Amino acid sequence: MKIITNSKISAVYFALLQCGYDFFNIERSKEHIDTLKRFISTAQCPKFFNEVRQNTCAVYPYWPRAFLLETAAHFIDDASLEYRNFDLFKEKVFSASNISDAERGEAFWDWIVRFPEALSTIMKSKRFAKYVVFVKQWVEDQNAVHKDELDLVQNCLEICTERYGSTIRDIEICLDPIKCVYSSDYTLLDSRFIFTSGAFRADAVVHEFLHHVVHPYIEKSSAKVLAAKQKWNDLDESYYLSGDDAGILNAFEEHTVRVLSADILACKYPHDLNKYILLDHH
Repeated sequence: MKIITNSKISAVYFALLQCGYDFFNIERSKEHIDTLKRFISTAQCPKFFNEVRQNTCAVYPYWPRAFLLETAAHFIDDASLEYRNFDLFKEKVFSASNISDAERGEAFWDWIVRFPEALSTIMKSKRFAKYVVFVKQWVEDQNAVHKDELDLVQNCLEICTERYGSTIRDIEICLDPIKCVYSSDYTLLDSRFIFTSGAFRADAVVHEFLHHVVHPYIEKSSAKVLAAKQKWNDLDESYYLSGDDAGILNAFEEHTVRVLSADILACKYPHDLNKYILLDHH
């Protein structure tokens, strides 16, 4: 298992940096911060990227649009930088259980169709080319620093895949040095699990991986979860989405994954995951 970079995702965060994204400096070294600041320019950036910041998530206002741009990047052709299989991308967005209907309404679709043109502008700039050189070296350094932890995570996820019936066959850990170190997301593409963040943390990778493991169990037992009418004090209100059934299930999934991640990192693998979710940690 190795840490990789994705130039289209890096282009998204490079553009956000130009638009005032200030989450890049959280828990970073002074050297790291100073290096990134040198990539900030007064040159005009596509206005498209100013609209990533929203007001639906108080703790991280770039959710969910920054994540949705990451997902969209996987549906943009490397050569033409135009959308390919846009309908499948739409399916992914509408099937995401952690995004509210308001966040993927008509305004979102009017906005996201402009992504290829804005992305192309960034990727063809000389300033971004220099940033790519920095990112590649940074990723090499991350692989060296985290070699033992990467092996631990790979072993963990292989056990989870075998025991809990995951269909994932390829795991990609994609980092970008601008993205907030506390913003971890994942995208599922066929049998690929693509984790993205601003820093490598073993617990974050395992946490995001377990979402796709736990989700089907919660779907099957949704009636029991909803009947309990429970709330979890460890969660930000944004996890409840609009406060409807979908929001409650999303919050329950987040709570469950947090508890399960801690156990699995301690090498405590539940034998019966359904019982673990509904009884032991309801």
